[in-house]
Amino acid sequence: MEIFNIVELSLTGLRKRLDKNDSLLIQGQHGYCEPARFTFAAGAESGDIDDFFHSLKLAVPWDYKQFLLRHDGARLFEHPFYGGGMELFGLDEIRRHYIDYDYIHMIPDGWYPIGSDNGDMLFIDSNQCHGRASNYLYWTEMLFVDSAIEIEMNFERWLERLIICNGAHFWEWKRETSESYYQYTQGSIDNLNTYEGKNVTLEIPTKLGD
Repeated sequence: MEIFNIVELSLTGLRKRLDKNDSLLIQGQHGYCEPARFTFAAGAESGDIDDFFHSLKLAVPWDYKQFLLRHDGARLFEHPFYGGGMELFGLDEIRRHYIDYDYIHMIPDGWYPIGSDNGDMLFIDSNQCHGRASNYLYWTEMLFVDSAIEIEMNFERWLERLIICNGAHFWEWKRETSESYYQYTQGSIDNLNTYEGKNVTLEIPTKLGD
């Protein structure tokens, strides 16, 4: 019997939409519309994945292993000129952060990093990997683990929604209020007015037709 593999389905759907340069035109906030580039490494062997996590005494959830089997690392939604985007780590990058960069002594026991976007980090808490429906992902600004966001998802649900949301940090939306949204929007307006010579305001006219 074949297991319904959401990781594989999400990646297959994404690849169908990429052009010959592995790029995709995406839309973000405030009408932002720019190309994004995608880079995928070759997959790792199942035994190598198991040996890697066993050597670190960490659990690897089934769905994240499915990703590593297909791509031992990837970069998603990267701007072709400015970089950025979500980097998903392969085994070597996990080891580099966890051991070489000494994350093991900076993060809670059982956590390990699996991705980054401009220095903000995605972690798996292997203590919470108790089956397919487990919620084990955490997001931190840089390494500020004391204020980590509990994403309340596993990897396959997170990856599917990341792709659907064009790389946006959808897990942060639940903390957003109308006030904070418009504060961020005002910053975008200030940049337009300052650097592009626009004359834009958030104020809504009090009279119809104004």
